Amino acid sequence: MKDYLPYLAGALLGVLVALIISALLTLQGTAQLMLFALLPAIGGAIVERVSQRRSRKS
Repeated sequence: MKDYLPYLAGALLGVLVALIISALLTLQGTAQLMLFALLPAIGGAIVERVSQRRSRKS
């Protein structure tokens, strides 16, 4: 379960960014759906990759 924490943290960060962007731009419909589909997955992948690189260097 510990191995999933970086991905979960990144996904939560992606959701937060999606909420902020959606609120600022008042997105609706397909644009909002794409934002909430892509940003959590991208955020999770980025944070997981950074975490793996840091653990390899240590």
